[in-house]
Amino acid sequence: SDSLSGLSGALRGQGRFADAEAVIRKQLQLIEAAYGEKHGDYSKTLNNLGLILSEQRKYQESEEVHRKALKLRELYDRPPRRNVAVSLLNLGKIYYEQDKFSEAEALFESARGIVSKISREEIIPEDIDLVLGCDQNLALVYVEQKKYAEAELRYQTVIAFTEKLKGETHPDLLLPLENYAKLLRLTNRPEQARRLETRIKLIENEQ
Repeated sequence: SDSLSGLSGALRGQGRFADAEAVIRKQLQLIEAAYGEKHGDYSKTLNNLGLILSEQRKYQESEEVHRKALKLRELYDRPPRRNVAVSLLNLGKIYYEQDKFSEAEALFESARGIVSKISREEIIPEDIDLVLGCDQNLALVYVEQKKYAEAELRYQTVIAFTEKLKGETHPDLLLPLENYAKLLRLTNRPEQARRLETRIKLIENEQ
């Protein structure tokens, strides 16, 4: 199973999504035969399958897979239930890709709500990235809904928090900066957008 997981990741990195899908389905069969659907590795592999399907634009099938992973995690994931939040976030992305913005917004908010309740003692770095991911996706939804002020606030929060935690030239800043620049252009603020785009190039040159 571990070997198949590594192979599927390598294939995915090469853009060979159909091959990666076949490998993940084989891995899923092995885990189910060995441990059953209750095992955490089964829902984790389901989640990976859903991501691969989404990358191939197989949105309906991806939604079904993510819903199954979510159901299993809701039943068996222990507190603080961060894996439930991951499934909610990924399912929300599927809705976003299909222009179902209200449904996507509700799922992103639910995912963020779960992570925000994790105590200081239990927080791990992945939780921070999960919150930032929820905020970035909420900002995208707000732009589609023409809630530009709300979107801008989310982008500013993500950028400021990432700078504080990871530094002002970290590559994780690229996506929120790019999306914020697009929002600034959309709202007729080209000079501010150009400043962000200059900063993006500086970060890219440092990588």
